[in-house]
Amino acid sequence: MAQQGASLDTRTEEDFVFLGKGRMFMAYVSAAFGFSAMVMAGFLVPLRAKELGAPLEVIGLVVGVGGLLPAFLSVSAGALSDRHGPRKVYLWSTVLSAAVALLSALTTNYWVLGLLQIGAGLFSSMAWLASQAYVTSLGRSDELPGILGRMSFSTNAGMVISPVLIGFSADMIGYQWSFGTMTVIAAAFALIGWLLPPVRVRAKGKGGSTLGLATAAQLLRLRGMQAVLILTLVRVGSVTGWMSFFPLLLVEHGFSKSLAGSAISAHALIATFLTLSAGRVAAWMGSVMAITVGLGIGAVGIALSPVMADPWLFWIPALLVGVGQGISLPLLIATVSEEAPPEQRGVALGMRQTANQFGMTFAPAGLGAIAASAGLLAGFVATAGVSIGLLALGYWMHSTVRRA
Repeated sequence: MAQQGASLDTRTEEDFVFLGKGRMFMAYVSAAFGFSAMVMAGFLVPLRAKELGAPLEVIGLVVGVGGLLPAFLSVSAGALSDRHGPRKVYLWSTVLSAAVALLSALTTNYWVLGLLQIGAGLFSSMAWLASQAYVTSLGRSDELPGILGRMSFSTNAGMVISPVLIGFSADMIGYQWSFGTMTVIAAAFALIGWLLPPVRVRAKGKGGSTLGLATAAQLLRLRGMQAVLILTLVRVGSVTGWMSFFPLLLVEHGFSKSLAGSAISAHALIATFLTLSAGRVAAWMGSVMAITVGLGIGAVGIALSPVMADPWLFWIPALLVGVGQGISLPLLIATVSEEAPPEQRGVALGMRQTANQFGMTFAPAGLGAIAASAGLLAGFVATAGVSIGLLALGYWMHSTVRRA
């Protein structure tokens, strides 16, 4: 059995496949959907819920419930991807995302809107998981950081465009029917999924269990995996709360919906370009140190957000949050994928996604509860403080891993 912290990434040429440039480009573009859908929902759902009369604590709950099913089913979704191929999982996830967005446009009850976000969160999460599993099968280990950097560039480019697009849509046709815009976008990504060729890596060793739970339990015994999952929890949990409540804060301070959406786009724009330099930063200070420092800078941006709701200052927290998001994304995916053999890579990525979904579920709800009782300033500062504490824990755990 491998010692704790030893890399299990032993790829040979049988463990990955090659695509032509055109299809590689499509694979990169497909990765933009998962987070774009989450960002658009994170922007639109709280504003629509408020329009329907939901109080602040309920808004946080409505946003957070989108992570309920993915939090418990991501490992099984990863096992599904290992068995049936990521392309098929991606295709059905985008189709179902389009259907849920359409239903969200039709409801006029904020509780129903919240229930629909359970399905929306599950399907966008499955699409993101499948796109990661697809792209990580397209190159050798030494090529993976560059491949994942380009995939992350596409992902963040989608995060730059999507909030501006959905904000413009909200200005033009209102919050309700902007869910129809989300339907059209999901359908376009479903078409991309349909055009991609199936990719399946041949398993050479023991594969995952049917639900992936036994495999996940085995992988979770690795201290390195534990540390990376903590860092993952911080990355998505902190930014989800920030993306949900910072636009709400800006709108309350008189910003237009489009300008409020541009704050989210500004952070994603910074993150987009930094993904391409993540490999160089990791080579300089080490992957886990780069992740920790980057997310720590982002936590500072979150803490500063409520005192910078000003037309000349609001881009500063967006810049700081974007630094952490851009550096950490490709490095976290690469680090997690290296903890599992190829035939269990979907389960490993599903574990990372589970950490994502727990962060997406509890961070907005917690921030909303604190904001309702003590104000948004306390909510943002508490989110930053918890993030920094967990980053220190994750880095310490990784630094004490026994090497083979």
